[in-house]
Amino acid sequence: MKYLNRSAITVYGTEKLLNWIKENHPSLCNWDLDALNHHPNIYLVDDEDQNCWGDCFEENFDTIFRCEVGEFTHGRIKAPVNVTFESHSSWFTFEYTELVHDLSVSTIKLYDE
Repeated sequence: MKYLNRSAITVYGTEKLLNWIKENHPSLCNWDLDALNHHPNIYLVDDEDQNCWGDCFEENFDTIFRCEVGEFTHGRIKAPVNVTFESHSSWFTFEYTELVHDLSVSTIKLYDE
């Protein structure tokens, strides 16, 4: 088993995000928070001192917000424009994971967007 020199944050949508999704995607009106967060995204981040856990959530909030909301924007549906850390934090929560293990035997491949 290998250890990555990264930590991770798992991002979960809140009721506020869910309401925005339902307003913009009527076909998802039956979604609840369990459905929204069934397959959360995980972001690898630099290791942080235990006293600073969560700084990465604030430092990367704009990128995280665009990635998370981007799944639901297409056609006439646009993401909110003026995103602050406070508004981001009302739409998303996170769970910090200090240690990331690699259980795979295959080589990690990196892809650029």
